[in-house]
Amino acid sequence: MRRFVKGILTVALALACSAPGAMAQTASAKSSDAVQTAAKSYRLVWTITDIDGGKTVGTQHFAMIVLSGGRTTMKLGSKIPVATGSYNSGSSAGVQTQFQYLDVGLNIDASLDEVDGGMKLNSKVEQSSVSVAEEKTVGDVREPVIRQAVLTGASMMTISKPVMLGSLDVPGSTRHLDVEVVLENVK
Repeated sequence: MRRFVKGILTVALALACSAPGAMAQTASAKSSDAVQTAAKSYRLVWTITDIDGGKTVGTQHFAMIVLSGGRTTMKLGSKIPVATGSYNSGSSAGVQTQFQYLDVGLNIDASLDEVDGGMKLNSKVEQSSVSVAEEKTVGDVREPVIRQAVLTGASMMTISKPVMLGSLDVPGSTRHLDVEVVLENVK
């Protein structure tokens, strides 16, 4: 009986491996594993400093792991509803309002590539907030004003050396944001 079961398992394994795409999947999985083990892991530590009238009013730190040749994104915030239209459906429900949800908060998108013995960082840092004090009325609906700061670019990085990616003035205020990042090896 044991020989019979072993024979059936051998035949089933042979049939599974001869199925179309079975070898491609196995080879693909092996090459994917090889790429992941060959890629080095790095930590990006972001510092966003909020400065108002020359005084630091807040500092935020964020860290993420990125593989060389890879991409990592981070989102921190809320989804807020914004009315996009209203219509009368003609039923007892009355006026129906349609909403679209906007992401508000911090978004960081980063990718690292090894080039000429160094590391090239491609990044997009986006910070947005809702300004309730500046709400506008459109039709009969109060609409929020969204403040947004976006910094996109490429920078050459050196391990443990901070790079100031940019300083952004916040329109209509005395504030500005400094965005800095440090590249670290992951052990």
